[in-house]
Amino acid sequence: MKTETAVMKRFVQIIQNDEALSNPFRNRLQVYRDMVHFRFVETIENIYPILCKKLGPQLVHELIREFIAKGAKNPFIVKMSQEFGDFLRHNPKTKGYGFLEDLLWFEYSELDLLNRDFNEVKAGFDWNTHYILSSSSLIRNLSYKVYTGEFESPCIASLILYYNFDEKRVYFEEITPFAQQLIEQLQSMTLEGAVSVLAQMYELDTKVLRESVETLVKKWCNQRILIKLTEV
Repeated sequence: MKTETAVMKRFVQIIQNDEALSNPFRNRLQVYRDMVHFRFVETIENIYPILCKKLGPQLVHELIREFIAKGAKNPFIVKMSQEFGDFLRHNPKTKGYGFLEDLLWFEYSELDLLNRDFNEVKAGFDWNTHYILSSSSLIRNLSYKVYTGEFESPCIASLILYYNFDEKRVYFEEITPFAQQLIEQLQSMTLEGAVSVLAQMYELDTKVLRESVETLVKKWCNQRILIKLTEV
């Protein structure tokens, strides 16, 4: 057993480092090492396709080799890819990419939502209801509009990602500061109350605002972006 354990430790050590191997073109250990590396490359490129394109293949391969040498703590793809994102956040080779944090969130969140289990039901419209963001949705303020391909010029924007139950895929929707404030207000008050607060905040006619808010909230309920607080 001790011999087997030592052999396995040595095997893992060879896979994780770049030490020179004799006759690498015929050496099975080099074959295994390459297989592991390119499996990681395939996985990371599938999860972060836009990011990998922006970083370029040479840097991506370097980073993946470093990540393999460091060792992933979780064997599951979702968690491993999250670990890789954290690895990039603290890697000096990616410090100069201002869009990194936004792009990591944008691309990883799709995988995250696709792997969640959802129990919420579609909510009906009711002015006296407390609505909250569903577990099938994520919202974030971005510093770069990475979803439009903007990586150079900072531009604050709010984005919702949500799981489409009919198509079983994830979509995103850019929202206005007003729409984001509406969601925030709904965390602590009814829809009716939120409209009153926002009408005063923006100096708008409450009746006119109610019509716009009703259309928006009905759409979000239909998309299951919002659910009733009592359904959680």
